Amino acid sequence: MSLKKFLASTALAATMATAPVMVPMAMAQDQMAQDQIDGAAIAAESDMVDAFIEAALAVNEVREGYMAQIEAEADQNAQMEMLEAADAAMLQAVEETPGITLDEYIAIANAAAEDPELAAEIDARFTEAHMGG
Repeated sequence: MSLKKFLASTALAATMATAPVMVPMAMAQDQMAQDQIDGAAIAAESDMVDAFIEAALAVNEVREGYMAQIEAEADQNAQMEMLEAADAAMLQAVEETPGITLDEYIAIANAAAEDPELAAEIDARFTEAHMGG
């Protein structure tokens, strides 16, 4: 998996995971603004990048597991129920990843989407850890 695909998938998964929970997400964003969470600063910690990658892989696995089912379902109500279940499972995947919180995960994903140097660092770490390179 390439970095661009990985980061796009991660950003998409972060968005998908948080979109249906608008009130909690709005609260989290307010809290993030108050706490001034800096994704790049968080990612500067080596362990945080590793935890981010592990969480992103878990989120991507959940997303991929649900996408085929959602796309195959003709009933829109059933699709919405599956999307909600997928969202909950993605949130749980991040929350169960040791060493990172949901707020930190989102902050790093957003920072990587806007910072090419951070994205390159995450790519290098991902490649090293999961591609044997």
